[in-house]
Amino acid sequence: MKYKKGHLYPSILFILGMAGINVSNAQQFAADNQWVAPEGVATLVGTFGQKYMMLDLTVAVIQEWEVNLQAVHYYTDPRKQTESYTSPSFYIKRRLWQNKAETGGYALFAGTGIYPQHLDQGEVTSSFRSWWAMAVATYAFSQNRILWDILPGVVANLDHKQTGDTAWGFSYSSRVAIYKIIPSSAIVGEVFGTAGKAQSPISYRGGIRWESKKLIIAATYSNSFEASTAAGFEIGLVFFTEPLFGKRNDKDKSKN
Repeated sequence: MKYKKGHLYPSILFILGMAGINVSNAQQFAADNQWVAPEGVATLVGTFGQKYMMLDLTVAVIQEWEVNLQAVHYYTDPRKQTESYTSPSFYIKRRLWQNKAETGGYALFAGTGIYPQHLDQGEVTSSFRSWWAMAVATYAFSQNRILWDILPGVVANLDHKQTGDTAWGFSYSSRVAIYKIIPSSAIVGEVFGTAGKAQSPISYRGGIRWESKKLIIAATYSNSFEASTAAGFEIGLVFFTEPLFGKRNDKDKSKN
């Protein structure tokens, strides 16, 4: 069985593999693609880095829909640089359309929580105090060797500390993945940030993502162009389960 996956933002937190696998980024990427897992498949993600660690569970509840639960644990509180801090997030993803090769298409995201990539001026905003929505467009070039993701979005942080009011921001990220240079791997680069009152600096991330049918491993480095904040080096792991429920799972059971 072959799975194809892509993934998210503000806490947000994806592309096409060599063996015909359109796989998720190993969660430390700020960008995502249009791909949604088959119904009943769960995606388990862990990211471990210099500034924080992230655990993520995504379940394709029905065809074309995913539900995501995420927790980011900061080793020190980004607001005060003291003590550790854990921030939960929740969001849903809806695929709108994709091409026959599943290498391009469109999707929507919406949820509550923060992405570590989009900290509001270094602040951690609690879940149900930060709400966001974004769209994704994925395009394929050079016979699917190059995939380009574009993600515009909007975020609203309630009770913003600097203003005392709701702070709005325009989030943006764009990612390019290049295949068939390194076997079974993609070279990935992206830029991302947030403009407006809910502001985060323009940042970049680059790395290599190794992909197989069931497991993805990514190694990246990230920093801001202003050198004001940096995620540093990170390792990410993604694992896809067999279908836990749904039509595909029922077909598998009928074969036994």
